[in-house]
Amino acid sequence: MSHALIIEKNILIGEELSERLKNLGFDSFDHVFTEEDAVAIADMRKPDLVLVGDNLEAGDSIEAARRISQKHEIPMLLVTNDSFHIKQRMTEGAVLEGPFAFSKIPDAFQVAKEHMHQEIAR
Repeated sequence: MSHALIIEKNILIGEELSERLKNLGFDSFDHVFTEEDAVAIADMRKPDLVLVGDNLEAGDSIEAARRISQKHEIPMLLVTNDSFHIKQRMTEGAVLEGPFAFSKIPDAFQVAKEHMHQEIAR
């Protein structure tokens, strides 16, 4: 059983990401719209992957990811339209630049897992 946390304001993008993750073996999802909800949900039910979008209704998605990664060793996949600034703000995780092809999610997930293991080894 694999669980993903999707931090993204746009419900349609979140649903499409969920569908793609189902093909990778994920069978449960939490979809949150605020920074505080993201951190709280990750603490209550540790996900196997955190997918981070650009926008939230309240708070900052990158700050949510950073706070989660400080507490838990979880692969992070950042889905963004601005990879340059995202990489400056957060070094953890893999970045999938958008607009992106949803077909790239499996490869990006693999990179996120590998990146997490590299961080642990340091």
